[in-house]
Amino acid sequence: MGLPAGSLRATIEQSNRFAAEGTDPLLGKNPKWVKPLRGALAAIDLRGRTGGFTLGGLKTDTNPRVLHVSGATIPGLFAAGRCTSGVCAGGYASGTSLGDGSFFGRRAGISAAQEAKSPDGIAMAQGAAAH
Repeated sequence: MGLPAGSLRATIEQSNRFAAEGTDPLLGKNPKWVKPLRGALAAIDLRGRTGGFTLGGLKTDTNPRVLHVSGATIPGLFAAGRCTSGVCAGGYASGTSLGDGSFFGRRAGISAAQEAKSPDGIAMAQGAAAH
């Protein structure tokens, strides 16, 4: 991948030092999910490949604002397509990604525009999510 020799090992070692303290200063991960990496680890260069499908991941509401693990919306963050828990979250059916991406992509655009135009901006979107 053209990375400097030892850079992956150094990255894992640094991550593990912070994880041992229960912190993640680089990505700000919630401490309950911060754990040292153990076992055999490898990096695989997937640039230029389609290695698979995500089949879910980010949870969204119907507008489709991304939801935090607490269930609250994350202000200003929207998602659509295969990175969300949409139609194919349990398994892939040919062509359904087009629907998830286009339908929820359009809804995300509309929601983002409404949020940007509102007098309170993000505060309005958060209030709407609470109802």
